[in-house]
Amino acid sequence: MAAIDRREFLRSSVGTSLSAMMPAEVLAQAAADSTKPVSNWDSGAVRHLLPTVSDSRILIKVSFDAPLAAAPTLQVGGTSVNPRMGDTRGEHWHFYVTDLQPGRPYLLSLFGERGRVLCEPWELATFPAPDAMPEKFRLLIYTCAGGHEIHQFLPTATRNRLLRRALSFGPNAVVANGDQVYWDLLAPVGSRLLGMHPDAVKLAGTFDRSAIVLGGDNESVLKRVAGPQIMPVYGTDFRSTPMFFMQDDHDYFDNDEATDEIVTFPPSWFMLQLARATQGIYYPEYLPDVTRPLGLPWSSAGDRVWGVSESFGTLRYGRLLEILLYDVRRTQTLAGPSAVYVDPEVEKWLKARSAASEVTHLVHVPSNPPGWTAGKWGEWYPDVLGSDGRLTVKEPKPYWQSGWLKQHDRRRRFPR
Repeated sequence: MAAIDRREFLRSSVGTSLSAMMPAEVLAQAAADSTKPVSNWDSGAVRHLLPTVSDSRILIKVSFDAPLAAAPTLQVGGTSVNPRMGDTRGEHWHFYVTDLQPGRPYLLSLFGERGRVLCEPWELATFPAPDAMPEKFRLLIYTCAGGHEIHQFLPTATRNRLLRRALSFGPNAVVANGDQVYWDLLAPVGSRLLGMHPDAVKLAGTFDRSAIVLGGDNESVLKRVAGPQIMPVYGTDFRSTPMFFMQDDHDYFDNDEATDEIVTFPPSWFMLQLARATQGIYYPEYLPDVTRPLGLPWSSAGDRVWGVSESFGTLRYGRLLEILLYDVRRTQTLAGPSAVYVDPEVEKWLKARSAASEVTHLVHVPSNPPGWTAGKWGEWYPDVLGSDGRLTVKEPKPYWQSGWLKQHDRRRRFPR
């Protein structure tokens, strides 16, 4: 196969972003769809519900209209499952279900105190067994679905209509690739436009970076910031569709900016706590996979359900497909020619899976996509935006680390 110039590839490619300008015909179709009934499913007391699955496990994040005085119960077939609380006030809960049969639909029901029904039952299926060979797989994948309406992002109702339109094509799974939240706090440019804008401070307040995130005033600020960017976008529409959420720079509450005054990544301790709390409350982590080591960074943490990974995931659909999902922000380093985006142990896992032959199709999906560049600091490539408004490598890229591109190129040589 002849080599393809990367910039030519970029010119002929289109990225998908729910926060970007949408084609008029797509928005028109979404608006038309909004006049149709979304569903006759009764969500009851449930505000939002997001599941993920593997061949034998289910993890569900669910939020309620008001804090629950007692823990709810999830009925899966004939099994009752107790939850863990995702916040400190009883509004958000998650359920972890194990020992399920592969490729099987399960009927799920939520109950409150004294058996009170919290919403209508719904169905959710596990993925096929690792040795099964499904005929087909359909994936919905997009990026940048976050954004608070106070900053004049695309209205959440419109984003929900676009996603419902996508659901009408019957995807087997969904990958939301990064930027579930936009609320930059320290980045010199991003903070003035987002989290530190006077309207934003008036709406949500400010974070105390020396305090804990959950259990104090920071929790209230976080919910005012992140809740409106996630819950109305998804609601309960994805209750039967497995979701795989990735985190990128804005999910750590900052843009990837670098100046003499501040370099925003790797994330500070407080940035990590905000990202972990948002994920812990609103959307599922990655379920264990037998081919992914349990000890990778940000995996098997003591405050999470057993074996889940916060940053490195696997979407395995029998022998047909395996998608490797990895956050490049949390373990990136600033070490010049030896700098990396993903931890060396993660790189070993990616290399091993790329060399494996039991799956027909293998796809790498990092949070910072290969083949894409906007000339920003925290990207794989040394491109900068020149004075003529075009990308160039003829000018130095301040603070950029050459080791990032070296790791990118090592990944390109992964055997398959």
